Amino acid sequence: MRFRPRNHREDNPEIFAQLVKNNPYMALVYDYPELLLPHPTPENFQQLWSVKKRAVSDAHSVKSHVEIGCGSGRYLIELAKQNPQDLFLGLELRYKRLVFAAKKIKQQNISNILLMRERGEFIDEYLPLNSIDCLHINFPDPWSKKSRRKNRILSADFLNRMHPYFCSGAELRFKTDHLEYFETVTGILQELDNFKIVEHTTDLHRSDFNGNNILTEFELLFKSKGNPPIGYLSAKPLNK
Repeated sequence: MRFRPRNHREDNPEIFAQLVKNNPYMALVYDYPELLLPHPTPENFQQLWSVKKRAVSDAHSVKSHVEIGCGSGRYLIELAKQNPQDLFLGLELRYKRLVFAAKKIKQQNISNILLMRERGEFIDEYLPLNSIDCLHINFPDPWSKKSRRKNRILSADFLNRMHPYFCSGAELRFKTDHLEYFETVTGILQELDNFKIVEHTTDLHRSDFNGNNILTEFELLFKSKGNPPIGYLSAKPLNK
C-alpha cells in the first residue's frame, strides 16, 4: 500500500493548527466539501463523483475528462463551461491553487467539476477501467536535470499503465514550454504500439491548433514574456 499523507486535521488538531499558521490554505481546502477532496480515498471519491454524474443532464452519455496538475483551475473551468454535459476531474497538490480553483468553481456555480489533492500517477486507484475519455496534462514539472527526469509524469511506464483506463475513442492532450521534455514524450509515444499521435506542433500559438486552445494560467504569464514556443500534441490510445 503506497504512502498517503496524514490527515492532521482529524488525527492531531494541535499539529494541524501549527501547520495552518504557516499555510492558511491547508485549512481553507476544507471549505468546499461538495467539490474538493483534500484527502481522497477511492471510497469518498466514488461517492462524490457519483453525485457529480447525477448533476449532468444525461448520465448515459457523459464523457469523463481528467486534468493532472490543474493549478488554479482556469483551463479546467473553461473546458467544463464549454462542455456542461461532461464530467471533469482536476488533480493538484498545492493547497493555495486548489483553494483558488474551488473558489472560482463555486462562484460560477459550476456543477460538473471535482477537485482532488492527489498525485497524477495514482489516478488509476480511483477510476475504473475504460472510464477516461480525455486525459489533459498541461505544463507539468519538466524535472530538467537529467538526474531528476525519472520523476516526470509522462513516461512509457505511466502511459502503458494508463492505457486500460482509456475509453474507446479517447484522447491524451499534452502541452509544455519545455521542448526537450516535449520531444522526449513525442519519442516515447512514437515507440509505443498502443498510442498514435494525431496532432503535433512545437509552436502551438502559431499553429492551426491554436483556434481550439484554452489558455492556462502559465500561458497567460507567457504572453507577458514574449510567448515562448509551446509544444502541443494529441494522441489516441489504440486497440480500444
